[in-house]
Amino acid sequence: MTAALSSMIALGATVAPTHAAAPAPSASVADQAPDFTPSNVPTGAQACNAKPTSNGLGGADVTRSVALRSGPSSACGDVSSRLYVGQRLGGWCRYKNPSSGYWWYYVSKGGEAPYGWIYEGNISGEETIRTACNDY
Repeated sequence: MTAALSSMIALGATVAPTHAAAPAPSASVADQAPDFTPSNVPTGAQACNAKPTSNGLGGADVTRSVALRSGPSSACGDVSSRLYVGQRLGGWCRYKNPSSGYWWYYVSKGGEAPYGWIYEGNISGEETIRTACNDY
């Protein structure tokens, strides 16, 4: 087992083969995230359970049915039930994860809790969310 895979498993990642005859997945397969969300293990300021205090204007529409996450990484757990396609989210701030180069948005479900993070590939109209998550 590689050091990277050991670190991921220690953070709660799981690896499961797609069927009984499949060989154990390689680290690169284990790094792939579900629901079109980029995979990278959060560290330091990118840790899960991140709750920025920045609150700006803007919003976005859900394009893929996914749950909000507890931090700006697919390694972070879900904090909501699955959002429905077309659902409007209120935007608080945005953060570019330096590990992946992907933008993540801290949003709310229509201005109310739960609040959480969503990957740019799962929303549209996010260009209106321009406030930086200055906590990072």
